[in-house]
Amino acid sequence: MTKILLVEDDAHIVTSLTDFLESEGFSVSAAKGQADALVLFDSDTFDIVLLDIALADGNGFAVCSAIKSRSNTPVIFLTASGDENSTVAGLDIGADDYIAKPFRPRELISRIKSALRRSGGSINTVQLDNVTVDTEKAVVMK
Repeated sequence: MTKILLVEDDAHIVTSLTDFLESEGFSVSAAKGQADALVLFDSDTFDIVLLDIALADGNGFAVCSAIKSRSNTPVIFLTASGDENSTVAGLDIGADDYIAKPFRPRELISRIKSALRRSGGSINTVQLDNVTVDTEKAVVMK
């Protein structure tokens, strides 16, 4: 199951997006802000990060930079800051995609799958202890 870290400080968006993503077969962990996001990211393994720019205790650009300095985990910005400067800044610091709010849920799923394909990740993996089974590639890794 694909594990998503959702970094968003709007509780309504967290609830509705989590419900939608889980109904599509994703596992979602949510963080309210920059500090929570980095603690969660360092304590667990995530396949992809969905990240808002405006956070209560910092900003998504700093979170994206920190994540990209630690791993190759794909990051998609989901933000109301849809201006050209914000988009370019997000992509320049390493984001894999940038989606302005409001967005279409089905398009988000497609962009998540695309980012995972580009990163070499898969949405068809199952983790069993220290064994990973990729049902799409027919590969088992220990």
